[in-house]
Amino acid sequence: MSSAFSVNTHDPGMEPSSGTCWRRGKLTLVLVFLQCMFIALFGVFIRYNYVAMGNFPEYRIIYGPGEPTNFSFSTTTGQPGATNVTEVTPSTTTPNPLARNSTVNAIYGMVPRTIIQEYNVIQDQAHAQQSRNHIPDHYAIYQDIHVMMIIGFGFIMTFLHRYGFGGVAFNFLLGAYCIQWATITHGFIRELGWYTDKSTHNYIFYVDITTLIKSDYAIASALVSFGAVLGKVSPLQLVIMGLIEMVAYNVNCLFVYDFLKAADCGHSLTVHTFGAYFGLAISAVLYKSHVAKESHKESSVYHSDIFSMIGTLFLWTLYPSFNAAGAVDEGRIRAIVNTYFALCSSCCMAFAITALLNKEKFNMMHIQNATIAGGVAVGTIADMIIQPWGALLTGFVAGSISTLGYYFLTPLLNRLRVHDTCGVHNHHGLPGFISGLGSIIAAGVATDWRYGDSSATSSQTSVDPAMC
Repeated sequence: MSSAFSVNTHDPGMEPSSGTCWRRGKLTLVLVFLQCMFIALFGVFIRYNYVAMGNFPEYRIIYGPGEPTNFSFSTTTGQPGATNVTEVTPSTTTPNPLARNSTVNAIYGMVPRTIIQEYNVIQDQAHAQQSRNHIPDHYAIYQDIHVMMIIGFGFIMTFLHRYGFGGVAFNFLLGAYCIQWATITHGFIRELGWYTDKSTHNYIFYVDITTLIKSDYAIASALVSFGAVLGKVSPLQLVIMGLIEMVAYNVNCLFVYDFLKAADCGHSLTVHTFGAYFGLAISAVLYKSHVAKESHKESSVYHSDIFSMIGTLFLWTLYPSFNAAGAVDEGRIRAIVNTYFALCSSCCMAFAITALLNKEKFNMMHIQNATIAGGVAVGTIADMIIQPWGALLTGFVAGSISTLGYYFLTPLLNRLRVHDTCGVHNHHGLPGFISGLGSIIAAGVATDWRYGDSSATSSQTSVDPAMC
């Protein structure tokens, strides 16, 4: 009883408008409808990847009619790496045990039963090894990123003392909803291959832990956008925003990764920059002058800033995993090291600039946000050979510009009728722009001596395509 009263009294962001039952019912109806839709879509289109299926019979050769002489089989899979082989005989072609076949049908002909059994054994062993490697390769990084999305982003939005419950709860709702929708939209937009001549047309999408990481990247863009409209939208409007943004996000990724062939290891361009300006566009559309003038609702108090700093510390600590998830081999090591040093540099500069602008006092909004700008700014070039001093320089520039942006650019945006509640333009937009410029410079100075024989494609070869 007390918690219900505390929500309605202290957090208007959690109140239903006018308190009418039909409006509360409308949100419930929409959420139930969408969840039922997700269940149906997952039932039709989503299946485990082969690393999650292990040695299930679905991944084995199924015997066809006839007696053993030769055989032919075909695949019906849309997974990356699938191999279509026909007219296979023992003396010509051996099926690839690592190929991600979902169903292999023996049509006719014959091979001695022992050969098929040996193939199934090899395939089972390969799948088991892949499954054993999948957890240590991906789960720790996925866990870090997921904590960033739910706890980091959730608590960093509690700085508004009148919208603390709304910041955490709506972040939770938006994240859980968008994870499901992002998985479906990613499959339809990016995995079907409809824009190439490799289209499989089987409309089945396969999921594993890397799929969860990509979904977390997608919801990160929505949570960044949420920061621009915090306190100004209802839960139903947030749900609609997430529905639209997940589609727009995957279309943007399709353009950046598949058509431009750009390498964005830490997703600074596709997540932070896109999410920031998508949210600012929504804020401009929803702008109401009387709401913007209610500055007393945009203030913080001591305990709200403390809770917000919890989110900042989670994001700052786990950010290397966010930037390193898309890198492979030595590129992942560079991504962790570069992100770590960039964050340290931006943190120091945020404290220095805010003390300069506020007469030796610290503005907590600057500290809560600009300290993380270095992680955003180094994201696109995190896996490249920029040396530790380059990472420190990137964090230096990002932390300084982000803090100055809160002081000078946020008032300018308000005059342009774009109200930015959390300052996502300074925290995500500007550092993302810096990251893009940094990638141009890093690619321009790349040499064969520094990268070896693959200097022209070094940033692409050190990025895991499964994470893009």
